[in-house]
Amino acid sequence: MTVLSTPRLQIRPWRPGDRPALERMALDRDMMRYVTGGEPWSAERIDAFLEDQAAGYRQHGLAFGAVTHRARDRVIGLAGIQPLDSGAFELGWWIWKDHWGQGYATEAAAAVVAHARYALELDRLYAVIDPPNSASIRVAEKLGMVFEQRISARATRAERPDTSIVLYVVRFGGPGPAPTRRQPGAGGR
Repeated sequence: MTVLSTPRLQIRPWRPGDRPALERMALDRDMMRYVTGGEPWSAERIDAFLEDQAAGYRQHGLAFGAVTHRARDRVIGLAGIQPLDSGAFELGWWIWKDHWGQGYATEAAAAVVAHARYALELDRLYAVIDPPNSASIRVAEKLGMVFEQRISARATRAERPDTSIVLYVVRFGGPGPAPTRRQPGAGGR
């Protein structure tokens, strides 16, 4: 499993001691406003998330990892990649509200984008964003992502609600068929 580092942050797999930080975020209505419409996650949903991320690292080498301050190793958010039901890959990020406006979301997401492009050799990444979330739209645009379409969240992952979201995309190669992971030896960047 790859640990990603930036000047201020590290993105790493979740550790058992990280659960309280994830709970703090997932139980906070402000944090969850654009994730679940402000509804906190249940303890079962938090456990399922952590299990899904661990399985993602084991099976695919990617998941939403814990974002920490490098100097303090304190969890301040999450960022990473997960597969969508279509086989495409989603870029996602959350930053604890006490750290909003400091560029951490862009910094963490940029490290994930670089990893997706150069290490994983993905063709593209999608960001699934609640339309009123202007801060996440700005982050996506800073990453070079562009608006692709407005669809139901359920169309991206079956367990998501049937609510309207916007998809932003960054393409690393030319236009082509549905997003896929390149096979070793197939060329790339």
